[in-house]
Amino acid sequence: MKRGILNRASQVAQLLGGLLCALLGLRLMVLAIGDAQARRAPAPPAAEPKLAALATGVSAPPVRARQVPAPERNVGDGTSLRLMLSVVAGPERSEVYVNGSRLGLSPYLGDYTCKHGEELRIEVVPAHRALITRSATCEGQTLWIR
Repeated sequence: MKRGILNRASQVAQLLGGLLCALLGLRLMVLAIGDAQARRAPAPPAAEPKLAALATGVSAPPVRARQVPAPERNVGDGTSLRLMLSVVAGPERSEVYVNGSRLGLSPYLGDYTCKHGEELRIEVVPAHRALITRSATCEGQTLWIR
């Protein structure tokens, strides 16, 4: 009789554990989808927060100005290359720009297409530190920025 009760309790515990894992996975999936959609959404114009603050009477928090790099394009011989780009310079979660285009957050690992011989300007914009700038030439297969 005790063995039957223990077996039943074990089955219920396994079922609850599996249900908990499934719910946790679903929650993480929902958060990841929401984060991806937020990153793809266009940024609201700067005037909208001020208008919303005036309409509601609540002051909007100050927006921290970000230095956005200016694009620089010096084209080489014109042959397109696809490089693997690895950026580990600066602190984690710093914004990574190449020739003025935002690629993502550091540490960054991904493909980048450029023209052979093109001068690349890589900028890492940390949240609370000075801008980190590196220069490189589009050549080879892998570009490491440290």
